[in-house]
Amino acid sequence: MTHTARYRIEGMHCAACVSRVESAIGKLPGVLSVAVNLATNEARVKHDADPPPDVAHAVEAVGYRAREWLTTDDDTPVPIADFQIHEVVRPAVPALAVVLLAYFVESIPFAPIWMLLLATLALFTSGREFFINAARSLSHATFDMDVLVALGSGAAYLAGAWSFWEFPKLGLNHVGHSVASGQCGSDFTAAVLIVVFVRFGRTLELRARRKASDAIGRLLSLQSPTAHVLRSTGDLLAQEREVELPVDQVLVGDVVLVRAGERVPVDGIVLAGVTEIDESSFTGEPLPVRKQPEDRVLGGSINQSGSFRFRAERVGDEMTLRRIATLVRDAQGSKAPIARLADRVAGIFVPIVLAIAAVTLIWWLKHADVHAAISRAVAVLVVACPCALGLATPTAVMVAMGKGAEFGVLFKDGAALEQTASLQIALFDKTGTLTEGQPEIVEVLPSEGISRSELLRLAGTIASGSNHPLARAVVTIAKQENVPLEPTPAQVHSEPGLGLSAELGGETVRLGSWRWLKRAEIGSPPAARIESLGRTALFVARGAQTLGMFSVEDRVRSTASEAMLALRHLHVTTGLVSGDRLPVAQSVAHKLGITLIEAERLPTEKADVVRSLQATGLRVGMIGDGVNDAPALAVADVGFAIGAGADVAIEAADVTLVGSDPRAVPHAIELAWRTLSIIRQNLFFAFGYNVVSIPLATGLLSEFGAIILPAGLAAAAMSASSVLVVTNSLRLRRFKPMS
Repeated sequence: MTHTARYRIEGMHCAACVSRVESAIGKLPGVLSVAVNLATNEARVKHDADPPPDVAHAVEAVGYRAREWLTTDDDTPVPIADFQIHEVVRPAVPALAVVLLAYFVESIPFAPIWMLLLATLALFTSGREFFINAARSLSHATFDMDVLVALGSGAAYLAGAWSFWEFPKLGLNHVGHSVASGQCGSDFTAAVLIVVFVRFGRTLELRARRKASDAIGRLLSLQSPTAHVLRSTGDLLAQEREVELPVDQVLVGDVVLVRAGERVPVDGIVLAGVTEIDESSFTGEPLPVRKQPEDRVLGGSINQSGSFRFRAERVGDEMTLRRIATLVRDAQGSKAPIARLADRVAGIFVPIVLAIAAVTLIWWLKHADVHAAISRAVAVLVVACPCALGLATPTAVMVAMGKGAEFGVLFKDGAALEQTASLQIALFDKTGTLTEGQPEIVEVLPSEGISRSELLRLAGTIASGSNHPLARAVVTIAKQENVPLEPTPAQVHSEPGLGLSAELGGETVRLGSWRWLKRAEIGSPPAARIESLGRTALFVARGAQTLGMFSVEDRVRSTASEAMLALRHLHVTTGLVSGDRLPVAQSVAHKLGITLIEAERLPTEKADVVRSLQATGLRVGMIGDGVNDAPALAVADVGFAIGAGADVAIEAADVTLVGSDPRAVPHAIELAWRTLSIIRQNLFFAFGYNVVSIPLATGLLSEFGAIILPAGLAAAAMSASSVLVVTNSLRLRRFKPMS
């Protein structure tokens, strides 16, 4: 049996950190897979070990800290960071003073002494964390961003201190004073500017990452803190009184009262009252939805009109809102396959940079003075920090997951997001997906010698043992016509894609499709007229005798045509895969402009249709809502489950659509396209930045007219690259589907 554990990882700053933590955890016995996310500072470990692997010890062994999430309280979103002005001002004040002293060094008495004192103050107060973290990393024989920053700023500081030490030996002549002061000024300036720019860039980066990760906080803020629960007073009059309780104390089965303007506290079924509910936070649909008895309401939605009562069905962590928050959180902590290249590079990046810095130092020692050599090596160390590389993919994935939730699209993980962007064909189930999923019996057609009430009694009795939409339609019409139903049979057998059967009065009674009767070698009456109208024929048989049939109509969703048009604009082919008869499937497909039709397919046969299309090289998405669709959803490159459908379908899917609007499918594909585009841009910026900046920092191209990148400017460029990548990812927050 496999388990998945989540850990907060402290101390990570770059892609190299991620690579080392993943490597350390991955070597533990029993670990099947590990994914570490720099943007969320989280590790997800899948293992089959008993007892579980000692992840905390393994992480600490490579210089970081790990803490496992053990309770749901840990899921409460904690802001990654906020903009703290003192974090930047504190090192900036002495740094500015050093820069000014270096500029006016000739006219300020004892300028080198002041520069030494101020640089020491800046480096060993605001910059001390870099040296502490670097020492910790080196003690574990690892190299990360803090090692590069500490080596760079420390080397520049020591070079300035060396110039200050040499200052008295140069005498008091003007030339010697200028040389020594100038070297002190440039070295101390580089040292303090490295600290300032890195801290400033890291603060901006963390602030941007906080914005990228606040989707969970926005989701959970929708939940009402309290609920108005109706509780019995226990007296003889059986009166009820209204009690205001914290939402976590609401129990399954409680009757909850919601007034106009209030948020629905938990998920449930309306018992009394008619109202309109704003569910835009779940589905992205701005128009309110009319609710009446027997309709489902979601905790976190807003009651816009009259008051109503409902029975609580899902509370606590089972609420749709919290389940969505959990899905988003897990998805944000996942990795997209496109990140593998960056991970491979990050694993060897820092040692390569150290080697380049060493070569640069040796080269300039042979061709210039010590200060020039140190300055060039410092610039290489600082400019090459792989922060942008580690943030290129996870920040974009994190923003996309949160944005998708706003439109009612929940990606299971980063891999599902990437796969969605490459889909070429989308196959739709019919009932409940392209249709309303609320079929109505429009005709009752008993066979000769069978009364209407008898047909409804037998069919309704069996149907009462199922929650399938067609079964509910049969029960509804039986109740409407006041037909007395027998108690639900102890065993109602369900055959997915075919129908229901049960023993009544010593005989087997079946309610289902023509195929169900055919398999039992029972003849079925002709249904061509019904099917030509786009309706479904539902048959009833007892023993070997057909008792009659129902003509069932399930209206096509008003938004289905718009969804199909949007998919065609995205160059995605649409298809219909249904267990219904071919004439019925053709009628629906014709209304929606779908040309690929696969009808009369059992659940396993739907999966075969997906496989046959994949065999031609196509990337196939399957969209469905029921148990019948689960095999096809699992086989498809991307399975989309309608959120109102069966739990088994949602579990098998890669993408869950919270609402029932098929337009969410093109929305998901378009968002995936945009996200992959942003990720590619980020990787281009990250790799391109290093390709350009490292050669400039070495100064070896100066003979060919290229500029030389000073150490202070190198620190600014490095910080800017990280901020650029995160800011570019934040553009996804403005995403609005064109479809």
